[in-house]
Amino acid sequence: MQLKLALAVMLPCFGIASAPAYAFETGGQFDQDAVMNDGGGGIAFDGAPRFTGHTCEVCHTDAPHLIGVRLEADAPELFTTGYTPAHQYHLRVVLENEHAGLQYAANGADCGQIDATPFKPCDDNGFGLDLDDSSGAVAGTFAPVISNACSTAVPDDPIVHILKNNAVVHEQHNGRTSWDVCWTAPAAGTGPVTAYVAVVDGNGGTGSAAFPNDTINDDVAAGAVPIAEAGGMAMPNAGGCSVGGDASLLVAALILLLARGRKRLVAILAIAATTGCVHVRPRQRETLAHRNMTFGPDPAEDELDLHMQESREGSSGGYGSSGGGCGCN
Repeated sequence: MQLKLALAVMLPCFGIASAPAYAFETGGQFDQDAVMNDGGGGIAFDGAPRFTGHTCEVCHTDAPHLIGVRLEADAPELFTTGYTPAHQYHLRVVLENEHAGLQYAANGADCGQIDATPFKPCDDNGFGLDLDDSSGAVAGTFAPVISNACSTAVPDDPIVHILKNNAVVHEQHNGRTSWDVCWTAPAAGTGPVTAYVAVVDGNGGTGSAAFPNDTINDDVAAGAVPIAEAGGMAMPNAGGCSVGGDASLLVAALILLLARGRKRLVAILAIAATTGCVHVRPRQRETLAHRNMTFGPDPAEDELDLHMQESREGSSGGYGSSGGGCGCN
């Protein structure tokens, strides 16, 4: 997918043309001013429309697209019957099929220290998550997870960072492939919402102290998960088709049964499909009725072809008709 980037978005990721591209290792960098502090300007890069559809590929370029992303919840009905207004859900974003930087996962908290000898590269992975309503406005609020439970306190060593604009992104923790956060659903009458989620599988950079975290060939995946309001308006049936763009998103609901004594989670797997289709709006159907959209634009020639097939093969039908006339050859 080709992304058209505004200057304010390009600055924190690329700086000047001759400078290398750096990603944001800590969640706080996403909140910082894009021009003055080389931050993310409040953009979560999860593909949400309010972020102009930008995903992690703004900075993490040349991704091989071998990974996937899964969104889980502690309540199966969230992805089936929809969210209950004002109800709090425990969500988990999971990076599927990690392959990059695995050799650096054991480096732990000591990785990435530029002044360390020898330098230890990091298995840096990350995510962004945002839930918006049909108008693109923020839907609901986030809270941290402490000891596997939703909390209003600030963790001593946070794993996720809640942005000022109410999206969530990763904090710096080597080797993580899953991130937990609590989401309180919006008020009744909000209607359907969409969860926009993206993940990055970091390859550890070049492994040098001077340039520890390049963003080239890191892997990236992103998806959009529709969630209805329980008892409210149902999500429109996408029919397996995309709503535009270069590739469609196939959203499949999976119910995972975890270890005994633990809650069942419903997972939504967003898979970037290689091909797709789009719905044709009524106002667009006149285009399909144009003469140049037919397989055979000349009905008289089609009728001649039909006559030849009837004579040679004893077959008939399939070509339509050229209209009225005497019926002569």
